[in-house]
Amino acid sequence: MAVGTDARTGFDSGEPHLQAMLESSLDCVVAIDGHGRIVAWNPAAERTFRRPAADVLLQDMADTIVPPRLRDQHRDGLRRYLSGGAPRVLDQRIETVGVRADGTEFPVELTITRIDVSGEPLFVGYLRDISDRVAAEEELRASRARIVAAADAARRRIERDLHDGAQQRLVSLGLTLRLARDQAAEGEDVTELLDEALEELTETTAELRELARGIHPAVLTEGGLDPAIAALVRRCPVPVHRTAEVGRRLDPAIEATAYFTVAEALTNAAKYADATRIEVDVRCEDGLLGVEIRGDGRGGADPSQGSGLSGIADRASALDGTVAVTTGTGRGTTIRLELPCAS
Repeated sequence: MAVGTDARTGFDSGEPHLQAMLESSLDCVVAIDGHGRIVAWNPAAERTFRRPAADVLLQDMADTIVPPRLRDQHRDGLRRYLSGGAPRVLDQRIETVGVRADGTEFPVELTITRIDVSGEPLFVGYLRDISDRVAAEEELRASRARIVAAADAARRRIERDLHDGAQQRLVSLGLTLRLARDQAAEGEDVTELLDEALEELTETTAELRELARGIHPAVLTEGGLDPAIAALVRRCPVPVHRTAEVGRRLDPAIEATAYFTVAEALTNAAKYADATRIEVDVRCEDGLLGVEIRGDGRGGADPSQGSGLSGIADRASALDGTVAVTTGTGRGTTIRLELPCAS
């Protein structure tokens, strides 16, 4: 280590302002010489790689923070560049992998720059742990895949419901009307057949309305969130107390997500939690729509089981919102949805 360097970090102790900047940096700053040895290591690098500077200074960087499978590639690249080869990664922002002291690997964003100094080559790497970003991107991809799968499943369900229900009723209605026409042509009384056809038509219409309600309720389209939730409350077999309303129309996607969140929560509380009382609070304040459903049932709701709460979470994520479930055995369940709802 050169005279005038800080024994703890390896940085030039004669440049206090520079040293202070490097030590306060949130990104890892790691410098190596032409032999690949670490000659500077800031506190962010200590925290990220979980190695104190005293343990890594003058150690081979490849053996210290590079995963074993990438070490030969790193060394070959350094030798090739020092032999006159064209740089491939210098002054570029790349994503690669680092390894901590315990051997765990994690994704990093890396930029390597050669410092223009006389004498032996000096390279500085600026690294940032991007584990949270990568995890968020992976969750977003998974969420989108679940949304697509849910949409496909919904289309198949609608097709099946139409085929097994309304379509069969319409076929039967057609046969009844055809029979009535034939009998009328022969001068027979067809009043009974027409009554039967009218009854079949009424039942088919009711079934189609019920199917349409599951897709997107007409009351939500026409009246908005407040009357749509009021309809859910009326149909719920468990007493429901509403503590707030929105009072205005919102973006259709936001209204639909809030509506289906309440519908899912009420269904779960009534069918699976043995709830005796439910409270629903829906309000839009300070540009944020908050939907909270509290049930006094047996609790223990698990969002990872089944597709209902998972689908709601995916809907919310697609709108930059969040869903939180608070539950415990015997302590009921609270579902909290938050969505941006700026005008």
